[in-house]
Order: sequence, then C-alpha cells, then structure tokens
Amino acid sequence: MFLAAFSFPVPSSSLFISNLKVLVCLSGAPKMEQQTNQKMEFNSEIETETRQRERRRVGLIYDERMCKHFTPDGDYHPENPNRILAIWDKLQSAGISQRCVVLSAKEAEDKYIAAVHTKKHIDLIKNISSKMFDKRRERIAAKYNSIYFNEGSSEAAYLAAGSVLEVTEKVARGDLDSAFAIVRPPGHHAEEDEPMGFCLHNNVAVAASFLLNKRELGINKILIVDWDVHHGNGTQKMFWKDPRVLFFSVHRHEFGSFYPASDDGSHIMIGEGPGVGYNINVPWENGQCGDVDYLAVWDHVLIPVAKEFCPDIVIISAGFDAAVGDPLGGCCVTPYGYSVLLKKLMEFAQGKIVMALEGGYNLDSLANSVLACVEVLLGDKSIIVPSDAYPFESTWRVIHAVREELSPFWQILKDELPKKLISRKEFPTQISSYDSDVENDNGPNIVSEDLEKAVEDVVQPFSELRVVDSNDEANTDSAPWRSELANTDVWYAAFGSNMWKSRFLCYIEGGQVEGMRKPCSGSLDKTPPKEILWKTVPHRLFFGRDQTKTWGPGGVAFLRPESNIQDKAYMCLYRITLEQFNDILLQENISSLDMSSPVFNLTDLDSTLKKQYFSVEALKRGWYHNVVYMGNENGIPILTMTCTLSDIESFKLGKFPLCAPGKEYANTLIRGLVEGKQISEEEARTYILEASTKPL
Repeated sequence: MFLAAFSFPVPSSSLFISNLKVLVCLSGAPKMEQQTNQKMEFNSEIETETRQRERRRVGLIYDERMCKHFTPDGDYHPENPNRILAIWDKLQSAGISQRCVVLSAKEAEDKYIAAVHTKKHIDLIKNISSKMFDKRRERIAAKYNSIYFNEGSSEAAYLAAGSVLEVTEKVARGDLDSAFAIVRPPGHHAEEDEPMGFCLHNNVAVAASFLLNKRELGINKILIVDWDVHHGNGTQKMFWKDPRVLFFSVHRHEFGSFYPASDDGSHIMIGEGPGVGYNINVPWENGQCGDVDYLAVWDHVLIPVAKEFCPDIVIISAGFDAAVGDPLGGCCVTPYGYSVLLKKLMEFAQGKIVMALEGGYNLDSLANSVLACVEVLLGDKSIIVPSDAYPFESTWRVIHAVREELSPFWQILKDELPKKLISRKEFPTQISSYDSDVENDNGPNIVSEDLEKAVEDVVQPFSELRVVDSNDEANTDSAPWRSELANTDVWYAAFGSNMWKSRFLCYIEGGQVEGMRKPCSGSLDKTPPKEILWKTVPHRLFFGRDQTKTWGPGGVAFLRPESNIQDKAYMCLYRITLEQFNDILLQENISSLDMSSPVFNLTDLDSTLKKQYFSVEALKRGWYHNVVYMGNENGIPILTMTCTLSDIESFKLGKFPLCAPGKEYANTLIRGLVEGKQISEEEARTYILEASTKPL
C-alpha cells in the first residue's frame, strides 16, 4: 500500500514514489519546547505556502471561436466543441476561472508556424475553410488520416496555435507563473507537411520553436511532456535532432499496433545526431494503465532525466484520453493521478509550466482532470488518496527497457532498479479482444453504451486502422484505378500464415479463422484466386516482433528480401488481380488511407520488376511495405511483401525483437504446409523451429 499526496505523501512498501516528505508522529511524550518549535515551524510553513498561492499568477486562455471547427455533416465525432465547453463550464462552476488571468485567443502568424510546418501545409490549413474549397473540402480531408474540415477549421487551427504561443511567451517572460491553454483542434499528431489524428497545426511545437528563436527570452532548454494516450509523433519528428528540447512521451503502443500505428513510438527511437538521447518514449504494451503505472515512470525515468537536463520551461501536451472512461484510450488515470504527475513537474524551471490541451473524449473525466491540474498550478493542496495497487508487470519491463536504451546518455539511469521494488507488480485484466477500445472492463463504467455505439465508427481508426470504412466504400467502388488494375494478374506469394488457404481467403472475403483475435475486412473484389501453386525459393524465413493485434503474443513470419542459395523457404502462390493485391497490402500493413488511388500501381509494378524491391511509401509505417519481385510463373510476375533491408539490420542489432511464433500462429503455418501437401506435420514443425532459432 502507498499513500501519495502533494505536500506530505507517506512512503511505504511502494518504493517507486520518490522524493516524498512525511510528517512522523513520534511515540512518547515530547518536551514542551519541541512541541512549541514544531508548532511554530508548521505555522510558518502554512503561511509561506499561503503567500505562494496568493502570488501565483496562472493564465487561462479560452475562446469559443474554436468551437466553429466541427464535422461538416453534423455527425457525432469525439473531437468536438463540447470538449472545451465542458472544461470551461467546470472551471467556472468551481470558481477557478475567477482566480486566474483569463486571456482571449489570437491567431498565430504564419512566420511562427513556418518554423515547424511547410508552406504547403500552411497554405492548406489557411485556405481550407474558404469558399473556393466548398466543393472539395471533404474530398481533401479524406486523403489524410483521421481528419475533417469545415468552414471554421482554419480559424480554429490558427487560434489554437496562437493561444499556446501567447501563454507560452507570457510564462517565459515572467508575466505569468504558469498557464493552461484550453484549445482545439489538438496538435501533437500534426507533422511538418501533414495534418493527422484530429490535429491541424502542431500547437506545442510552434510555441517551443518560438521560444528557442527568441533569444531575449532566455529559454535555452525546453522539456516537452506528452502524456496523451497516443504517441506524439509530430512533435517527436520536429525536434528529432535538437538537443535543446527533451521530448518525453508516454503512450499506448502495443508493439506498433495502437494509433498512430508505427514504430515511431518505440523506446528505441531516441533521437539522432546532436539530438540522440533527447527523445524518450515509454510505450505501454497494454491498456488499463493507471495512476501507479504513470507514477512509476515519472519516478524512474522522467524525473531523474529532467533533473539532469534542468529545463528553463516545461510544456505539457496535456491529452486526457488516458483518463478513466475515455472511449479511445482504454486506460484509467484519475484526476488525482494527473494532479500528482503535474505536481512533480512543478519542481522544475521554477514552476514555469504551460499546459496545452490535446486529446480527451469523455467529457466528465476530461473536465475533472483539467480542474485538478489547474488547482495544482494555483498551488492548492491535495487530499491524500491511499491505494494498495502496484504497477503492472509490463510497466516494470517497459521501464527497464527504456532505462537500458537511454543509459549511455543519462548517467542517472545506469543503476539497476532494486529487485524488491520491481517484484511488486500486477497483471492486466484478461480481455476478450486486443481491439477493445475500452480495455478496463473492471473499471468505473463512465462511458455509456449509447456513447460507445455512437463513437464506434469514428474511434475505429485509432484502435484498428482499416482498409476502408462504410462511408468510403461507394467512393472506392467507383475509383477508376480498380477497373484498370483488375485487368492485370499477379501471383501473390505467401510465406507465413497466408500459406493456409482458409487464412488467405480472410483477406479476400473478410472474416477470421481459428486462432485469430480480429477479423479481416476483406477485399472489395471478393473473387477467389484463379490458381494456386507452391514453390520453394532461396530466401531465409525468420520470425520477428513479439506481439500483434491479430495473433497476440509471439513473432510473425518475415522473409529476407535478398536471396541466398543456402536458404530455402516454402511459398504458396495465389493468382489474383493487382487490385486485390492492393487491398491485401493495406490489410497486411494495418493502414487506413484514401483509396481514390492505389498504393501500388502499374508504374510501381514495372519499377519492382526492374529493381526487385519496391518500398510502398504510403505504407512505410507498416511491417510489410516492401514489395519483392520473386520471378515469374507462366509470364505472370510473382510478388511478395516483407520487411526492408534496413529492417533486417534492425533485427540483427536487436532494435527489433526476434521472437518465436505463438502456438496458434505456428499451427496456421503448419496447416498451410500440410494441407498444401508440401511436407509432413513433423517436418513442418522442424521447419518452423529452425527458422525461429537459426541466427539471422
């Protein structure tokens, strides 16, 4: 059991909470002089704290013009105006806004946005709400990942970026002690040249770049803490090589399957060049993470490194979708938990903290969490909340991996954590599906069933990136490229679970087979393959990664792109159309894209035949985006999809894990080989065992 609070939390067996102060009641009768001194010291401490609270100038920035950004058709969407309205109503009803310096928003200037975004991106966001885009706006939005535009999007995006910049400058100058920017749309997913994940401009990155470029402000080192449940991919990339910015993100990752579904959020992504070691990712392996998990990461990763870094200001990408009951996050951080995390960060940069709203889609949890944080900024004392919970076993495993990866750059992380500490652990509640949006089945039921049903279609891209949704089907059905590519046949060469015909047909017809934890969406053209052949090829089969949403724990099959006469791999060839091959490419790489154009067209096919390899840029975040030409059969090209040559090096160096397949996945390969009459069951098991154990 541990007892945590802001001013005097009590340490006990949960040793992962560090730097705690405690008031101890001593046994026996103290002398009168001791009692008097203690009383005087206690009263003095209260008076000092009261004066500090009275002196703290906390800024709040809020502007209802940001509510003009909403879905063009009026359909429900989790990122909607009610988010900031709920926050503002909560702060006003609690009397908090009256104690703060309330500011109105103003739009950011292009010259400041240009520090992190391209001109093309700026022009898009600036003009997308103008009348000239009325007929094209929705079609343009469909090209991006989880984005919508309307007539108010441009103004809202510029106000959001400008608001974060304004309060950040005021805190840096000392006009405010700290601030909270209640803004939308959010920003941390927005990349240099691409809006994505509900985000248009990267608000925090714009503000951080502004500070670094204004030398008279004296800000030389910035700590950006992103506690949104999704990885801050955009912010990471913008400061990837910059040692002036220590970027820290704690997020659900689940081995690259949780949105934004890439390896960017892995713990091995630590920066590059002069910025190496200044990018810290803490990637959760599962949902249900709560207060104790986040506190463990704070005490054993973030706080020690932040002490060495010694920032001049702290900017928090304050997403609250890891909160209890959030329909997208599936975690269970409480308002109290957020307040403790923030209190620990108040020890840095003389309390110069700027919080910028990112995600958070349960209105009650969102509003209550923001309220708890603003009370901390004001210096209010917390109540003591006891808990007998311990971090998950996976939390300690992730912390160990992060510390090990970063220890060459941060001396304080080189020490091993005490075994007594990490032995105190729990395990996530078993759930029926890795695709559950709210995985904490035993947690408080804050989200109603009606709300879950209403957001299901919108939430889907964040929990499971699909090939196409029902709204896009009509558009993709009529796309000219489909009829064109339907006239070209290719052999799709399967070396993994797709060697079993029943499993492969899931990619054509949709559905799932025994052992799969999630169904496939299928291809638009559900015609079965025209022919099926088997071949052996001089390539190396191996198993890598250690978890997938489809199969759960265990590695999955990869094929080395380059050939070696000493290697031998079995492949099942399916004769399908190039249109179907595109749909399989998408499903293999769990990506959601605008399908008004193919990801692999006839020109790409020609390039593959000439060069042997073709990396599909649109699917670069997937594991199987490298299309490899394996020769031809009856004049028809044989294509497979696997990892890139650079990925092979990452597997060799241990940056990507090599891992034997799980039982269910291995059985699928065995069924394919046996039913395909290639080898016996015993020979198939030996084949898989050798591929799993032979050095790469």
